[in-house]
Amino acid sequence: MAAQIQWSLSGDYFENCNCSVVCPCLVSKSAPLTSRPTEGVCDLAVIVHVDRGRYGEVALDDLNVALAVHWPGPMVEGNGSVGAYIDQRADDKQTEALGAIFTGAAGGPMASFAPLISKNLGVKKVPITYRVEGKKRFAEIPDILHMAVDPLPTMHPRWQN
Repeated sequence: MAAQIQWSLSGDYFENCNCSVVCPCLVSKSAPLTSRPTEGVCDLAVIVHVDRGRYGEVALDDLNVALAVHWPGPMVEGNGSVGAYIDQRADDKQTEALGAIFTGAAGGPMASFAPLISKNLGVKKVPITYRVEGKKRFAEIPDILHMAVDPLPTMHPRWQN
């Protein structure tokens, strides 16, 4: 059995789903991933901006990844579909590394979601614009995604003002 490649990422992560309130899949009285989405299905966009990252010897600094995910009901029931968008600035080795990390093939947090995905829509390289303005996060993939999020109100000192 081949040894797993060591990897690490640090940066910014944000997501937005179609639920009418805070995502009940993750925030509810029920066990995680068991609540029904408020709209019956879950359509989710995830954006990751890598400030610093490595996959073995491959540097992943300053690259972006977006995931488009659909679940027909509660996440725990599976049957999810996912498509990955990789920053067009990534070379072939970086694209392969980010694909392995975000499909769960490289282990880590995404590996726990892999059994819930029944349809992998593949990877596409696209221009991904990412920016931060104060507390807001923005991402855009021309003709595919335009997303902006504000953080939830908090008393944590990092997010005051």
